Amino acid sequence: MEMIFKKYHKSEQHRERNYLIYDPSHNHVQFTSDLCKAISHRNFVQNCENILVGPIINGQDMSMMVLTADGMEVSSDPDTDRIFRTYLKDQGYFSPDRIDKNQEEDIQAFGTVYYFPA
Repeated sequence: MEMIFKKYHKSEQHRERNYLIYDPSHNHVQFTSDLCKAISHRNFVQNCENILVGPIINGQDMSMMVLTADGMEVSSDPDTDRIFRTYLKDQGYFSPDRIDKNQEEDIQAFGTVYYFPA
């Protein structure tokens, strides 16, 4: 069964940062830290800062988990929050007018990445 990730790219001075987003509503595999380690072990995310898992929907609330390439859950930061909000807007989870255009200038969707677990 394939897993679908969206790749987002954030430009910074002298550095580019890549993020993968795993949306549970577009996948049938539960994403775990062990799966994150397996993907990282296969050099699948060799140049990604973090994997964002979400939106995790609980009633009216939407949240995300932020995992490092070694499967450790870490707190979100302003960059991961902005990447996630841009993804939510791009996927139609909420209206584009909820995003400040100045804050998403350096964030771009980079494409879709497919992974086939062994």
